[in-house]
Amino acid sequence: MGINRRQFLGSLGGVAAGLAMGDPFAESAQGVQQLSALIQKGGAGPPAEIALSMYQERSGMKIVMTPVPWEAQFEKTMVEFIGKSTTFDILSANHGWSGAMYRFFEDLEPYVRKYNVDGRPFPKNAWEAGKWKGRRIGLPFRLGVGALFYYRKDLYEKKKLSVPNTFEELVKNAEALTSPRDNIYGFGSQLGGDPNSFLDLQSWHLPYGGRILKDPDQEELAPFDPHGELMIKILKAWKQMLDRGWMPQGILTWGILDVLTAFQQGLIAQAMMFSPRVTLVEDPSKSKVAGKAGYALLFPKVPAKDSVGPRGDKGDGWNFGINQWIPDERKEAAFKAVQFMVGREAQLAAAIKAANGPSRIDVLEDPQFQKVYPAWKPLRDGLETFHSGVSVPEQPKISKVVSDRIANVLLGREKPEDAVKAAWKEMDGIMKEA
Repeated sequence: MGINRRQFLGSLGGVAAGLAMGDPFAESAQGVQQLSALIQKGGAGPPAEIALSMYQERSGMKIVMTPVPWEAQFEKTMVEFIGKSTTFDILSANHGWSGAMYRFFEDLEPYVRKYNVDGRPFPKNAWEAGKWKGRRIGLPFRLGVGALFYYRKDLYEKKKLSVPNTFEELVKNAEALTSPRDNIYGFGSQLGGDPNSFLDLQSWHLPYGGRILKDPDQEELAPFDPHGELMIKILKAWKQMLDRGWMPQGILTWGILDVLTAFQQGLIAQAMMFSPRVTLVEDPSKSKVAGKAGYALLFPKVPAKDSVGPRGDKGDGWNFGINQWIPDERKEAAFKAVQFMVGREAQLAAAIKAANGPSRIDVLEDPQFQKVYPAWKPLRDGLETFHSGVSVPEQPKISKVVSDRIANVLLGREKPEDAVKAAWKEMDGIMKEA
């Protein structure tokens, strides 16, 4: 059944009543005719476009959306903030950027209280990931496990393999799955450099309890032993798979979409990717392996003897917030748009139509979502151990240091032990200067 603009405004909670009572917010928000949003090109961008287009249609508010590539999004957003630009009303932040950006986003906590936004439909860790040092920089729009494990279940069955619980088991599976005759490699990863190499490193590190910075405040470096030693083991595993030909040689140039395309085309038999990409793997118009893939958490049952701390699953996602430099009336109007984006209707539509990782539990548990998303169970489990990874203001520097050392190891310029020790020393200096 259709819904008109008056019903829609009423459904937002308090806005229609405010119009009738002469509420200052309602009057000023009503006077705003257009909002602008900086969104991602690919990734979180198409889902955001669906949600904001729905809001535009229902509310009558024109939304101008400007996409920017993921690789340039951090720099573009920071340039806008530091320059006190008012070009964009609505912007987004990856969880790992929270520490660097929290001073520039409008604190949404007063809006959350004013409009009684309920945080209970969202996983607790994800709801809290929208805050940094008590300041709510955004509402959770896109959420997922950064390293969901994708594998060819048909090839697993053929070769009688099991989902790996350790580095060693994954490497053995990669060897068994590699078939030069069939042009299939055992494993693929986004190892083309910063920031992607750093993200994948954290994704292997966290399930074993590895940490780069000490939880919970992330104010100092974690001890090298055992956390740095664990990182050395990861780099040795990657180097072994590359040298033995169990990963494609071109992997050192791969980014996010390269891994997805390679898995869709059947070039790689195991991969770790952001969980929303499951629907793209299962789309037969885009994927040759639709119906042939299995999904699990990466290293779902790490043996206790190998664990170095509490398990974490690299959570990743996007909070949408408001530019603090824009006028108050635009802030109010922008908040209503963001509030709609994280509502159940917009979240379900974005998940089904644009492979969004839903931020709401009621969407994760919706039969419509589960029908198109066969990995809903490991995703739900991963959100219980959700960890944002390094999120401090120094995160970009740390990411660059680690990514560069990873490249040195994979290119044969440094031994894993030397590279990780050097990275640890550099990161220690970065944190002490903070």
